[in-house]
Amino acid sequence: MIMQTLAGERLQKAKLLFDSVAWINALNPSMRKQILDWIRDDQLTAKGEDEDGDVIGLYSRATELFSGGRKQEGDPFDLNDTGGFYRSMFIQVLSDGLIVDGDTAKMEESFSQTNGKWWHDGILGLNDENLEKLARSIEIEYLKYARKILGID
Repeated sequence: MIMQTLAGERLQKAKLLFDSVAWINALNPSMRKQILDWIRDDQLTAKGEDEDGDVIGLYSRATELFSGGRKQEGDPFDLNDTGGFYRSMFIQVLSDGLIVDGDTAKMEESFSQTNGKWWHDGILGLNDENLEKLARSIEIEYLKYARKILGID
């Protein structure tokens, strides 16, 4: 009897809810672009920080001279020399997580030239502030997905 009521109808629809589908829907192209912008703009360009909030490294006097003053001695690395690395960054969405990657060949070459002192995977991760932003965005998108599946407008 209960299945023939509005509550029963919603229970039937609730069987169609899948966390993995909600996750993948939430990480749509717009959200993936936003995540990359948080990493590139908020973390790397503005602060030169990795996912732990640690400064990646500082430019040397030689870099200042080589860059014609564009990169100042003591400024944090922003990893945006030609823009190639930033343009190569992408996100792979899995059913239970995501991977941020990019063409790191130039970074790894520079890493080896500096005796391996700065490059690590955390450079491509979200810091706590941006993880919070992502969590809030995912929550909003999950609720939209659930409301759509349940027919609640």
